Amino acid sequence: MMFNNVDSIYTFTFASERKENCLACSRCSHDLAFFESDKLQVFLDKIGEETEFNLQKPTLTTISSSGENRTLYMSNLASMEEALRPNLEKTFKELEFESGQEVVVTDPGVKMPVHFKLHLT
Repeated sequence: MMFNNVDSIYTFTFASERKENCLACSRCSHDLAFFESDKLQVFLDKIGEETEFNLQKPTLTTISSSGENRTLYMSNLASMEEALRPNLEKTFKELEFESGQEVVVTDPGVKMPVHFKLHLT
């Protein structure tokens, strides 16, 4: 609405459209398939190649089957990156991943967390 302080008030309307898999406003999970023998680095490389995500310094977290929140990797803090770097060389099996488990990726370049559902074979 605009008020021009002369003789009228102007208002306009428009129909909003929403993209179902929008990173900014959608909380949908993106499905990815991996082998249990794949390393976490493979996952990081795969999401890094996707231009729609535009990830620069991702942080990877997940919720384990026991309900515990686990940080898998954090690249924006040097001390945490150094402490969690060994996880990149571990396989999904070593990290105790189950098929259907979600990895939540946050990044300074993306306003909302991005959810990935992993399908392991």
